[in-house]
Amino acid sequence: MHDDQCSQCIVRSPSNTKLIPLNITFLNVSETENLLDNQEELISTPIQVKFESQENNQDYILFSIPYIIKRSNHRENIIKIRQPNGIWISTETNESMFDAHKEKRFVECKLSQSTACAVVSRLRLDTILINKKSSGRFTSNADSRVTLQWPKDVSQTNIRINLRVQPVDLPAFTQFSENFSHESEGLLGVGPIIDLDCDDITLLKPIQFKLPILLPTKKNEGSMKSSGIDSQRTVTNQTTQDIILQQQQSIFKSMLGEDSNNDRLILLYCNQNENTWHIDTNVSITDTKTHDIVTTDLKCLHPRMIIARCDKQLTSTKKIQTAIKLLEQSLSQRSVSLMVRRRLSNVNEICFVCCSSQRTNTVNDDLQQENYTNDDEQFKELTLQEGQLLELRFRGNVLPNDYHQQSYSFAFNTNFPYYFQTNVSQTDKYSQHFSPFFYGFVQIFSKQKVLRAVPKETDKKKQQTETLKQEWHDVDVCLAELVVRLPKPTEETGIPTTKTLPTFTVEGIITPALFRDISASLHGDEWRWLARRLGMTRIRIEAIEHDHHDDASYYMLFAWFKRVPRSTDKVSLLINALVNINRWDLAQDLQAIKDEKRQEQKTSSKDDQLRSFYVPFNRICQRDECIRIWKQIARELMLTNDDIEHIERQYPSKEERCLRSLEHWASNNAQADITNLARIMRSLGFKSLARELDNMA
Repeated sequence: MHDDQCSQCIVRSPSNTKLIPLNITFLNVSETENLLDNQEELISTPIQVKFESQENNQDYILFSIPYIIKRSNHRENIIKIRQPNGIWISTETNESMFDAHKEKRFVECKLSQSTACAVVSRLRLDTILINKKSSGRFTSNADSRVTLQWPKDVSQTNIRINLRVQPVDLPAFTQFSENFSHESEGLLGVGPIIDLDCDDITLLKPIQFKLPILLPTKKNEGSMKSSGIDSQRTVTNQTTQDIILQQQQSIFKSMLGEDSNNDRLILLYCNQNENTWHIDTNVSITDTKTHDIVTTDLKCLHPRMIIARCDKQLTSTKKIQTAIKLLEQSLSQRSVSLMVRRRLSNVNEICFVCCSSQRTNTVNDDLQQENYTNDDEQFKELTLQEGQLLELRFRGNVLPNDYHQQSYSFAFNTNFPYYFQTNVSQTDKYSQHFSPFFYGFVQIFSKQKVLRAVPKETDKKKQQTETLKQEWHDVDVCLAELVVRLPKPTEETGIPTTKTLPTFTVEGIITPALFRDISASLHGDEWRWLARRLGMTRIRIEAIEHDHHDDASYYMLFAWFKRVPRSTDKVSLLINALVNINRWDLAQDLQAIKDEKRQEQKTSSKDDQLRSFYVPFNRICQRDECIRIWKQIARELMLTNDDIEHIERQYPSKEERCLRSLEHWASNNAQADITNLARIMRSLGFKSLARELDNMA
């Protein structure tokens, strides 16, 4: 299904180099965490290359790696290698072709030592060299519409600028406007994001930039006056072809001089190591008649900048800054599809796929060819970062057969769908008995940083609380959960004949139903071993087997129950006997039933005790003077400050707080009775109330 994604690498060496043994393996996913930078995409399988480097360190190998994506004008393909400190850096990369593999594309680099490497697609890097003594002009290789022009003596020193152009095409901007319709209101178009990497220099003269910009999309007045829901429907139903047609009409009208000039141009910039966009108010931007190219003169080179076209009626510039920040984030995010399918020929075999939403149809075709069903498919969509590390986990009643580890790590990649095929089975065949399916879940987790408040040490004598300290913590966040359905087997089973087994009077937790469950869980000769541990003779065991055959185990327990004196702790004897025959599971279940029964009896006794206090408690809570000092009463009843604070948070009225304090005392104090309650109320000055309580006692 996806084996052809990883083609073979080609290794060459100079003619005078000695034979070098090589070991080439795929790199573990966890080791690719820092591989991709912003706007980079992985287009090959990460590879670990190991070989013995020579002592003189002059020998090298030429390592060619195939990649799977075509070169575009605004992107370039380079090989990144991992340094010993774990940092990935780009190395000198060349395109290479081989006669035996003309249908594949390769990039090649020199390796002089063992390392990990991968092919990455990134924004094309243009290098501009400006001579201070002469004027010049530069046209970007990524986009010929991006030009720089500078005069003579533009600076005191020569300038070297690294330029990257991140395009913002019409479909991406349209999708952004639909997803953030409120935040992008008033934003009519943008140009590409320009990255400038140069030394901190002072320009003596401005440098002229010519940049492309998207044409403004005009909206109908009727839709602008309609409600927000109708406006959303208009934007959603408007196709890309309609927008292109509007832009062509806008160009034609502007050439005829029919431009309404209801928009303005703004230059926004972002400094290094900063995530905030600012507006440069010291520049003037000139628009062309066709509105698709703008010109500006810059006296200061910003590390990152973009030109935006916005509505003149928009008064808040902060809204444009927020919109550009969201646009930048959306350009680095990818729409991801998650799906779980079941194979038709083997219902226990499932396939989980994580792929780019653009590849959903292709993946669907692959799964159909592999005989996976489309019926009742599980499908979800997420938004992820390129190269984001994820964890695949399972929970519920349907788990993989070899599920020994808690998670399976993988990284999202636009060009490489992630497939996980496994055989699953149910963990408990008796659960979910009302459904024709067993159910489990596939979960997708990711590490995210969360700001949490860490309490500082506080002085109890101080009345005011100190400010909490904020710290970042890495936590596992569940991004999505998909249901796994395993059909139950449809085996025909005969209708069992109803057998009448003897019953007896229930004694504690020992009931006929309990004996039936235990006897059904005993296999083979286990019931005989249990009978021996319970003190039965061999002759008695053989007689029971001869008389009752299939129901011998139940009749054995019945006979033992009748023989043991009523005063004996039968449950403990049965638990010890089950432990002696190594049926720990049955012994634990029996002990759990016993503990649950004891807890019920304990709870019942507490409820009875609270009922006995019903009248005294209500008499106290009917007095306003008692309600007003409920905290003082609670402290006399030996309630802690935490208990009092908890009651105060949970119940709004003072009357209910007073009642809950009394109930807490009665439930948690072994010496709680009406006489002690009367003594406490007398010490608080309620003498007449204390006499009433004494009469109740």
